Parts: sequence; structure tokens; C-alpha cells
Amino acid sequence: METTGSELIICLSEPLTLPNATSYDRSFGLHFGLEYDLTNIKGIVLECSRLSSYDSYFVVFANTVEQYGKANGLEFRISGMTVALERFYKILTPKSRTPEKLSYRPSRFRAYFTRVGTLTVRAFRDAFSFIEFIGDLFIKLFGLVANPGQIRWKDFPYQFMRAGVNALPIVVLIVFLIGVITGYQGALQLRQFGADIYVADLIGISITRELAPLMTAILVAGRSGSAFAAEIGTMKVSEEIDALGAMGFDSMRFLVIPRVLAVTLSIPVLTLFADVAGIGGGLIMALSTLDITLTGYLNQLTAALTLFDIFSGLAKSMIFGFLIATVGCFRGFQVRGGAVEVGKYTTASVVSGVLLIIIADAVFTFVFNVVGL
Repeated sequence: METTGSELIICLSEPLTLPNATSYDRSFGLHFGLEYDLTNIKGIVLECSRLSSYDSYFVVFANTVEQYGKANGLEFRISGMTVALERFYKILTPKSRTPEKLSYRPSRFRAYFTRVGTLTVRAFRDAFSFIEFIGDLFIKLFGLVANPGQIRWKDFPYQFMRAGVNALPIVVLIVFLIGVITGYQGALQLRQFGADIYVADLIGISITRELAPLMTAILVAGRSGSAFAAEIGTMKVSEEIDALGAMGFDSMRFLVIPRVLAVTLSIPVLTLFADVAGIGGGLIMALSTLDITLTGYLNQLTAALTLFDIFSGLAKSMIFGFLIATVGCFRGFQVRGGAVEVGKYTTASVVSGVLLIIIADAVFTFVFNVVGL
């Protein structure tokens, strides 16, 4: 080490390698700690013109000296480096990154509308992708007419059991309780006008046309729609779907169509059981709170309820089932990343499914009203 003017020069001559690290550290600490007065020193220079051998310890040593200089307000530079040493030093020296600063902070009003705009654009993109998904699904479904063996029919009974038979207890229980509630509330109002017998009309029509299909669809969306999204999403994360494609399997025919057909065909059966359970719950409540007989209730129900009321509810339930299964599979294919994305799109499948069910039910109600049914 030597001083030249206002600079302290560290001349590197011995091999600056890891085996010599102890001697360099001792020399560095000794000279800076005891021998030299840094009062008039403004900079530190590493002189490398006589350095013949080095390894990654050179970068560690240079960074240590640089940090020492910064701590004492000294400028630091390296001189005499060869082209190879300079390239070596640049590659191994960590790059300092300073975070970019926003030139301005957006107001809450602007940030709110920016977020609303982002969510709106995302919703339109999802809708466009969903329409494309349904179009591809319809093409594959029409292809089944010419070649029914294109899909894996062995999965259909299993999916039908999961979406239909396994959901029967909870569907019957929920719709039965809704029938009880509807019957009780209807009985309280109709009794004030002496129209007790018309509770059969209220329960029969509301259950068969609206409540049974709607509640069945919502329950199936929570059970099967979320399950489809989670299953396909997990397969997407674990690259099983890519493996199916590599083996020549069409994921739409192999995974989606059996699930869509199973849910679409099982929901009308569930709705029939829900109709019976809901009307039974309303009957029990009507008989217990109103002055009517079982025969009178059944006669009024038979007169008020038509086949159209029943079959319109079954037709709506098939549409609901198709939407539930399609949305669940669609959300599963949207998964990217890891387990967090699986949970995100599983939740999105339930929310989207219930939203589409309500929209479809509103459209059916409007159409029936316009047609006069």
C-alpha cells in the first residue's frame, strides 16, 4: 500500500485467490486500522497491473474495499485491469437495482375507476373465451351423432352418480325446507282473506316452476361445478392435460363432454324429486296451520298444477345443468400456476355458475311472460 496525493493505492501483486484470503484480509485490516492516517485521503485505488492470478475472491475483496470506502466517504476505483479481468469483474459483481419511483400517485377516484375498468375488460375477455369454449363444445357434441365412440362413456355413469345420486339427499332436504317455509308464509297471508285453499296453488306452481329447479341448480353448482373446476385445474397444474394431448387424447372429449352430459341429464331427475319434496313440505305446513283437508289440498293442487308447469321446470333445469358443468370445466382450464390459482378459479366457477343460473332463469321468466305461458 502507498499514498499518492489524496489517494490510497492498494497494489495487488500476489495471487488474489481464496487460499490467500487470510493474508489479504489481515493486511487490509492492519494497514487501514493502524498504519495510515485517512484524514487527507479522498479515494482508494486498487492497482491490478501486476496481478497475475485471481479467482472469485478478487470480486469479494474489491467489494469489501468499496464498502469500506463508502463507509468513510472515500471514492473507489480500479485501475490496471486487463480485458479478461474487467469482464470477469463485471459478470460477478452484483447489479444494484433501484426501484422505479412513480412520478405521481394516482388519486383514489382515478384508482377506483381504473380498477373498475380493469375488471370490466377482464369480464369481457372471460365472456369471449367462454363463448369460444361453448362453441368448441357444441362442435364436439354434434360430432357424437356421427361417431358416438369418440368420448369415454365409462366416465358417464361415474359422473352421473356424483352429480345426481350423491346430491339427492341434500337437494331433497333443502327443497323440503323451502316448501315448509313457503307454505307457512303463504298460509299467514292467505288466511287473512279466507283463501286458505289457494295455498296449494302457491306451493305447487312456485315449487315446480321456480324454486325446485333454481335451488337444485344452485346446490349442484356448489357441489359439482366447483369439483369439476378443482379437478381439471389440478390436472392443468400437474401437466396431466398436456400429457393427454401428447398421447393423442382430446381433452374436450375425454374430460368435458362426459361431465356436461352427466350433469345435464341428472339435474331433471333431481328436480323431480325436489318437486315432490317441496310440495310435501308445503302440504305438511298447510295442514298444520290451515283449516283444510288432505283431499281438498290435493284436489286444488291437481286443478292448479299443469304439465307445462312441471316440464318447464325440467327444461330450465337441463339448461341450468349444462351451464353449471360448462362453467366448471371452463374455469378449470383457465388455471395457471399453482394451488392458489386452483382455489381462485374454483371459487370463480361457483360464482359464475350461480350468476348464469339467475340470468338464465330471468330470461326464461321474461320469455314465458311474453309468450303468455
